[in-house]
Amino acid sequence: MTPAPGELTIHPLGGLGEIGLNCMALRTADATVLIDCGLMFPEDFLFGVDVVIPRFEHILEERDKIKAVVLTHGHEDHIGALPWLLPHVDVPVYGSDFTLALVNNKLTERGMEADLRPVKDNERVEIGPFAFNFIPVCHSIIKGHALGIETPAGRIFHTGDFKIDRNPLDGHATDLEAIRRFSEPGVKLLMSDSTNVERDGFALTEREIKASLREIFDRSRGRIIVTLFSSHIQRLQEIFDLAAACGRKVAISGKSLVRNIELARELDYLRIPGGTLVEVEEIGSLPDEQVVLLVTGSQGEPLASLSRMSLDEHRHVHIKKGDLVLLSSRFIPGNVLAITKVINRLYKLGAEVLYEKVQAIHASGHAHREELRIMLETVRPKYFVPVHGEYRHLVKHSRLAVECGVAPERALVLEDGQPMTFLSQGIRLEEAVPAERILVDGKGVGDVGQSVLKERQLLAGEGMVVVLLVVDQDTGEITLGPDIVSKGFVFEQQYAHVLEDAKCVVLEEFEDVGSANLKRLKERVRGSLRRFFRRVLDRDPVVVPLIIAV
Repeated sequence: MTPAPGELTIHPLGGLGEIGLNCMALRTADATVLIDCGLMFPEDFLFGVDVVIPRFEHILEERDKIKAVVLTHGHEDHIGALPWLLPHVDVPVYGSDFTLALVNNKLTERGMEADLRPVKDNERVEIGPFAFNFIPVCHSIIKGHALGIETPAGRIFHTGDFKIDRNPLDGHATDLEAIRRFSEPGVKLLMSDSTNVERDGFALTEREIKASLREIFDRSRGRIIVTLFSSHIQRLQEIFDLAAACGRKVAISGKSLVRNIELARELDYLRIPGGTLVEVEEIGSLPDEQVVLLVTGSQGEPLASLSRMSLDEHRHVHIKKGDLVLLSSRFIPGNVLAITKVINRLYKLGAEVLYEKVQAIHASGHAHREELRIMLETVRPKYFVPVHGEYRHLVKHSRLAVECGVAPERALVLEDGQPMTFLSQGIRLEEAVPAERILVDGKGVGDVGQSVLKERQLLAGEGMVVVLLVVDQDTGEITLGPDIVSKGFVFEQQYAHVLEDAKCVVLEEFEDVGSANLKRLKERVRGSLRRFFRRVLDRDPVVVPLIIAV
């Protein structure tokens, strides 16, 4: 339903019920603005899927009303789906210069261009009937913003991803005073990051992390190998500063790290002390106590530098006894198994490994419960909608809002595809619209559905058997086969007797059905073989009969 004049509809397209996929549409009678446009990386059961993006169909039905995309920060779960949206809408994209530089790199890789409009801290930008105030917030990436939005229905505040660092380094702070000033006239709605609502107290500060890293650098006598998110420029600055202070040189291995470090230096957000940076090929000539390596692979990615080092397959670096590896990033759910495999392989090669669970070398970029409480008490909204979290996070955050004075009936848990309209008096929940995620596989967008996934799951779980049979269409006699090929089903030499018996099953069906109706023959062969394999091996592979008449 299109909002009437003076009304405002918030329409979540992603990020409400999952971690990632963040995208929110603000709609009035004649204008729509998108806040963020993120992707999500696939769960393990989504075999072959590259990324997951929001479903844009509903808002694209009125694409002429879309005025802009406004970005809170540059993480993939907030900017990663832009390449799939921008071909359909020619609108400006607003964000900080660092955020837009990351977007530009992403678009350039795909041969795309866009109207990218950088904004400064605390800048106010009018877009149609909206005015966006870009308020600095602290997060695990530089130049992130919360959004104070003036709308025809009143003021709303969107935190983006944030934390409240009580003792910030280098000015990386959440500007609570600016948030308070924006909120003084009254905020109708607060939408706030819910990721860490289950964690009590406050997140570790970046100053505490740097102090912990300093202790590690001071006592280490071997090479220090650090992996972290390549967009965490503040943490990278700490590593460079500590290396210089301890008389160490820094080498970099990994394309994303090299690219983001160059980008941050170009924008003057990263300062590398003179003489600190060396090429990775040069570290072999340096004493171990003078070496720091920055590498990709914090999530156990199989082709990243750290993974290749753990397999002793890196071109320039070989792990040895005395090496200290620091995983200065959190374990993203879904990647834990891959990360722990890398850690185990590193230990096997003689390295010592430190990570968040055993050493304070990473601080979350998301607010813990007490920080979320401070945000609620600073904004003092009339309505509250938790965003950016799984469903349990949203529920617990809404309960926290009630503790902070929001009326229970105004602390609302929405899900993707559930629009809500602010009226002149009160609210209205609109009819939900489809919000199933879109799966991207190679160049295919949305063409992988449940049936394809089910087949892939079967192939992954039971394998495939291909039956080849060629018959003479004139005589009806077999001219080739039956041949049976196992792919991911059984080891053919070990189970040769089973496959020979399977050939007999095929011949029995051929004798019974004949070659007059090949379609029926294929169905009979498929069914008989599946029953045979279930009986003999208790396995149920995908059976593909290739029966050809020539």
